Amino acid sequence: MLSKQEIMLIRAALQFWYEEMDLDDADLFAIYSGGPRIKPSWRVEDIQRLRQQLNEARLRYAVCHSDATRVKIPHLFDTPAAANQAMADGSDRLGVVLVDAPAV
Repeated sequence: MLSKQEIMLIRAALQFWYEEMDLDDADLFAIYSGGPRIKPSWRVEDIQRLRQQLNEARLRYAVCHSDATRVKIPHLFDTPAAANQAMADGSDRLGVVLVDAPAV
């Protein structure tokens, strides 16, 4: 489950990547991503936009079916505890939802 602190850590890692890494170095990206050697298609602006989206997004929690493909209760909760209390049986799963900030 993602917490506010974990989102903050992801934002900090993105900022570090933005400031310290060479975005054009496919070898470096492969080392850190654990993925194939590809040329990342993002730019500096993309990283900053993602950081801003994570900064403004709100975490919400949902009760999902056991297969984790569908939301069981059409309501998003403010806390994991509130979602857990709404679970009807032991097969329900907790879902974490990032909700974009409203456009101004």
